[in-house]
Amino acid sequence: MGMRLKHYSIFLLIVLFASCANRGIGPQGGPKDTVPPHPRESEPVMGALEFKGKKIEVTFDEYIELKDLANNLLMSPPQQNPPEVKARGKKLIVQFQDSLRDSTTYTIDFGEAVCDYREQVSIKGYTFYFSTGPTIDTLEYCGRVFEAETLNPMKGIFVGIQENMDDSAFVSMPFTRVARTDSAGFFRIGNMREGKYRLYAVDDISKDYRLTPGEALAFGDSVISPHDTTQATLFLFKEKQQKLYLQRTLRDKQHRIQILFSSTPDSLPELRPLTDSINYHIKYSANRDTVTLWLMDSMSIAQDSLYIEARYRRTDSIYQLEWTVDTLRAFWRSPKLSAKAKEALERQNKNRRLDLKSNARKSFDLFDTLRLFCTTPLASIERDSFHLFERVDSILKPIPFRMAEYDTLPMELTFLAKFKPEGKYELQVDSGAMHDIYGITHVKGTYPLQLKALSEYSTLRVKLVPFEPRARIQVLTSADAVLRELPATEEGAYFQYLKPDAYYLRLYMDENGDGQWTTGSWSDKRQPEPIYYYPDKIQTKSNWDFEEEWDYTAIEQTTSKPKELIKASAKK
Repeated sequence: MGMRLKHYSIFLLIVLFASCANRGIGPQGGPKDTVPPHPRESEPVMGALEFKGKKIEVTFDEYIELKDLANNLLMSPPQQNPPEVKARGKKLIVQFQDSLRDSTTYTIDFGEAVCDYREQVSIKGYTFYFSTGPTIDTLEYCGRVFEAETLNPMKGIFVGIQENMDDSAFVSMPFTRVARTDSAGFFRIGNMREGKYRLYAVDDISKDYRLTPGEALAFGDSVISPHDTTQATLFLFKEKQQKLYLQRTLRDKQHRIQILFSSTPDSLPELRPLTDSINYHIKYSANRDTVTLWLMDSMSIAQDSLYIEARYRRTDSIYQLEWTVDTLRAFWRSPKLSAKAKEALERQNKNRRLDLKSNARKSFDLFDTLRLFCTTPLASIERDSFHLFERVDSILKPIPFRMAEYDTLPMELTFLAKFKPEGKYELQVDSGAMHDIYGITHVKGTYPLQLKALSEYSTLRVKLVPFEPRARIQVLTSADAVLRELPATEEGAYFQYLKPDAYYLRLYMDENGDGQWTTGSWSDKRQPEPIYYYPDKIQTKSNWDFEEEWDYTAIEQTTSKPKELIKASAKK
């Protein structure tokens, strides 16, 4: 009995010990902690003067950790080597890597990096400031940054001021003071001293607090002062300079090589085959960023590896164009096929016909253009072998049409005719009307189409009041994409054949008269062409004519964009 009682006592002690050891671990119940950590004390104190140290320590009321510090930490004035920041228990420790300037107010913005250890609740916009001199600078300057082409508020953009009034300071020197925009595009440059400054913004990919070629930018037109009462509005834009380089060489088909560039080159590349007996036709894409070589002889097609010397243009690190020479290798890896599959493929190639496709269909849009497509370039076309008919009852009546001009070795043909609403038509192509570069032809093709009725569309007339002759008006989809564009006229821009849907309006001032929106230029000190949004959605209906009068000056430019379009842009 005594032994049994002894074992029972030991068991109770083990249970009691385990329950004590596990206290505070795991879910304990009660409401979730939503209160962020709070700083209790610091060394030095917030707002300290004559600071000469190399380290700052802030003690919080609970254990902390740091989250996404690289994208949250911002020190102003910026340092070449950012401070080393650590969380140790309840302490936040900042160790400076660079020397601090004399008589300067410093601000360390931690963004949302500091959070409690358990629930990850962040302090929003926690900052710490001090001075290496006898006073704290307390002036500030605020504003917002918007994307110039869409008027979307821009988050995470660095906005800075320069004491140096020379334009070259924007590209050669880090900002005197710097801030970062929030999700509403808002910025506040704090702890400024009395003076005159230049204002800039940059999507600082290089993290050097200055403009580097290729980065989006914005700049103020005039000198600012922290005593200015109006907030600044900056329009961020990318200059019309795209990085040009050779992306890759692709041989996705045995008889075709493609050379792909990152953007449109100003000069066509020069190609020289290094492999013997390469014979090819060359074709360029519409914007010349893709060069296609169609191999013409069986010997070069059969080779696994073909080598080509390419001399082409590319941009260097400062976006200057230069010529360079590369050796390109076009490699073909034959798919592994069974004997039966190889036999079927050879039979298919032997009996190959030119594959033709058309966009002809029922419910053909009145504003669409009839087209014919093929998968290989055409070497010969017999124009008399194409026929266009209108079907009246059950009778086909020939109608006049024009085949649009096409480039050498086309892969698409366009047919222009006067089509009637609700009309039924048929395009017929005689067999042998076309031969591709390999001498392959096609069988006879018939492509019927039926046009939609006028009652399936709506029209929209947009009249500017007051009239602005420089304006060009755009109809936008609910995804903030341009659907149509027309110049403004005193009678109103007249948009026909709109499908019943929800639309939005935008206009831009075509200040240089080139018929397209023009971005800004830092070298020319030119702002991007101004954009305005119509503040409401326009819901069109079938067989309805709509007319809108638009006073684009009635609402502030940066607040006119509908919120649903801002959300749609954010998703994109």
